[in-house]
Amino acid sequence: MGFNRSLLRFAGIASFSLLLAACSSKQVQEPDLPEHAYYEKAQQAFAENLPATAVKNLQDLDSRYPFGEFSTRAELDLIYAQYESGDYISAHSTAERFIKNHPDHDAIDYAYYMRALSTYTGSESLLQRYLDSDPSKTDSQELQKAFREMGDFLQRYPNSKYAPDGKARMIFLRNTIARHELQVARYYLKRKAPLSALRRGQAVIDHYPTSTSVEEALAITIQSYNDLNLTDLAQLNLSVLKNNYPNSPHLNKEGNFIPLPLPSDANPSFWYWVSFGLSD
Repeated sequence: MGFNRSLLRFAGIASFSLLLAACSSKQVQEPDLPEHAYYEKAQQAFAENLPATAVKNLQDLDSRYPFGEFSTRAELDLIYAQYESGDYISAHSTAERFIKNHPDHDAIDYAYYMRALSTYTGSESLLQRYLDSDPSKTDSQELQKAFREMGDFLQRYPNSKYAPDGKARMIFLRNTIARHELQVARYYLKRKAPLSALRRGQAVIDHYPTSTSVEEALAITIQSYNDLNLTDLAQLNLSVLKNNYPNSPHLNKEGNFIPLPLPSDANPSFWYWVSFGLSD
């Protein structure tokens, strides 16, 4: 019994300590300036092209006046300030928080747009931003996420003033992702893994049918089916290629398919032989 009483006393003390910690973590910081002063300082930082300074002032406003007159406007401005300062992860997080907390706000379309734009811009590597390299040569997961988020924005708010820019970015993303899929498909063809190449080529045709990569995707599927000795399916895709791209460089004068060239170093890997060409 004494042990149980001690255990209960310890549990009570621990619960009280946790309660105190929780209360203290939610305490609002004492304001050093009036609410409008923080907001005006943030706007001045924007005017002087100092987004990082604007971030600090807006965060100070939010921590000191979380339910104040300027709090909602400050949240929206904070998304932009974080984006302009290059902190795309924080901008994305702030946009998502605004969407959750203010689903009926007049500027909710802006929050959805900035959420997608933050992912879009953040997916670009330093080389892509400063050396103008091809983003289709990098991992496409973040680009696909940006594509989904921008599509979500356009589906919800097709008449938003940000919609034209969103549509233009979706076209770029669609073509970039499709090029990336084809680059991976070509790699698999080089490694003599036609099933993997086929999946990538088919993904472009199925998911990005209006991209600029469909013609080459058809060529990859034809090559892959031929390599898999599935000649009927190869001929079916060849007919699609002929009907839609009669002047394709993948067709000779007689309309026959020109096999895709493979580099001389395209040696199969160990896993190719182990899996009978199903994996690489």
